[in-house]
Amino acid sequence: MALILGLIGMLMMASLLYMAGTGIWTGGSKKRYQTALEAAYGGMNFFAKEIIQNGMGGTALSAMGTYNGILTQVISDANFIKKLTTSGNVNDGVYPANNPDATLTLAFTAPTPNIIVNTAILSTSPGNSGTSSNVLVGGGVVNNASGTVTPPHIPYLFQTDIQGQSALSSREKARLSGIYAY
Repeated sequence: MALILGLIGMLMMASLLYMAGTGIWTGGSKKRYQTALEAAYGGMNFFAKEIIQNGMGGTALSAMGTYNGILTQVISDANFIKKLTTSGNVNDGVYPANNPDATLTLAFTAPTPNIIVNTAILSTSPGNSGTSSNVLVGGGVVNNASGTVTPPHIPYLFQTDIQGQSALSSREKARLSGIYAY
């Protein structure tokens, strides 16, 4: 009887140790995923509001600089301009980690590893926004009674795909898709 009670007690202790270890692993995994997700959100904002806007303003990707080592250009300037101005699906359908337009490296202090954010433009829907300023492309239509009628603003639409992950391990990844209107 004492052996059976001892065995039951040992099984209870083993299950408690297993649950504590699993809880610690799950908590660490959630923390790593949350870090990758926040980096992906920041990368999406930076890519849309800095890289795409400057590209539509006429600045080549190579002329934008590295932003103190954060930005790494992956595709050529000609391909980037083609993605910004060509209508339809401009990516070959692979994940941004396999074929990114640009990579952002976010450096953290130890022990947190650096985060890599891969960015890609998947498709473009051209509008009538000017590529060198916010002036609408084209003139107006002259109406004798009221003068010039300007066309309505139709923005460029860019479907982007962003993936954030640790530089050391890709177990926890965060992928975001979004549409940016310029």
